[in-house]
Amino acid sequence: MDEQDGGAAPERRLVTRADVQRAAERAGVPAAAAALWEELAASPALPATAVRADAATGAGAPGRRTTAAEVAVYTGGVIALLAMSVFAGSGWAQYGPGAGLAIVSGYFVVFVLLAELLRRRARARGDRGSGGTTAAGLVAAVAVCTVPLVVYGAHAATGALGLPPYADYDAFDDWGGSAWMLMEVSALVAAAAAWWRHRTSFLLAPLVAALGSLVLDLGDAVSSSSGSDLGRQVAAWLLAAGLTAAGVALDRRRRRREAFWPHLGALLAAGLAVLLLEGGGTPTALAYLALGALAIAAGVVLDRRVHLALGGLYLVGALSYFAFDVFGDTVLFAPALAAIGLLVLLGGVLLSRRRRRPEAAGGAPPGGP
Repeated sequence: MDEQDGGAAPERRLVTRADVQRAAERAGVPAAAAALWEELAASPALPATAVRADAATGAGAPGRRTTAAEVAVYTGGVIALLAMSVFAGSGWAQYGPGAGLAIVSGYFVVFVLLAELLRRRARARGDRGSGGTTAAGLVAAVAVCTVPLVVYGAHAATGALGLPPYADYDAFDDWGGSAWMLMEVSALVAAAAAWWRHRTSFLLAPLVAALGSLVLDLGDAVSSSSGSDLGRQVAAWLLAAGLTAAGVALDRRRRRREAFWPHLGALLAAGLAVLLLEGGGTPTALAYLALGALAIAAGVVLDRRVHLALGGLYLVGALSYFAFDVFGDTVLFAPALAAIGLLVLLGGVLLSRRRRRPEAAGGAPPGGP
């Protein structure tokens, strides 16, 4: 929009649909946001770039399609993230402790500087899309994933963590203990700092992963003397509850992209908790059946596709067990299974109706996975 200041040249600012929604909420009339946006978009005084800005940022743009650039940025970021976390290994250690620490520290510095360079370039160009701040946040996430590697490299050079001599970085499950928890805490702090700096939703992925690993390891530490999985199981349920609460809180603050990661972490933590149930067989399958149904119901209530997807997988796993190991030869099993499938289908119909209601009222669909 244009603003006149006396005889000065007009100042052009980009106004997105999200800006209008926030302004309406602050004014106490959130229902008027859709009508205000339509009026602004139809106004000849509004620069066309403002309308395009709304589509570029994905702020409530109905029917917005993922671009090839976004796919490339996210794919490249995920590959780099996996390389520096899952596949990092300990090849760098063959050059000696000191040189190894210098190598992994170099990794971290390069990723931090690249993320900062992309961020400044995006801010200078006003680019908040996949080639701008999103790319900077993805590179920052890769930097976060190198932090545990740097902590381990520092131990290899100084022996500060007091690990046994067989404790390789890529075999931490064999030694665990408080040393790995320190690496998880360092990754958690780094992820929080990176989120504060870049505000890219993907940065919550390493944050949730580090928090989940830390909570589960704390549960292991509590029950390690008993030799059971009770501590880890309780920790998994607590983690699922905490992440669910965090996801709902972010949803209420209209941060649906960020809320995706706590919701996903909660579903995975609940699945792990069920997997750790003693007994196995039919009791575990029944637990997965209940978890899948609960996840699908939550997906309809929260308008979250990720709940429907993982809930469906849990249902399929449980029903596969009953189909092949329990009721495979029972004549009523196939109709019962079909009925369950139709109930899931009905849930999808209800979700579709919920997603269409805001559009029918002139607003944007809730969106988000």
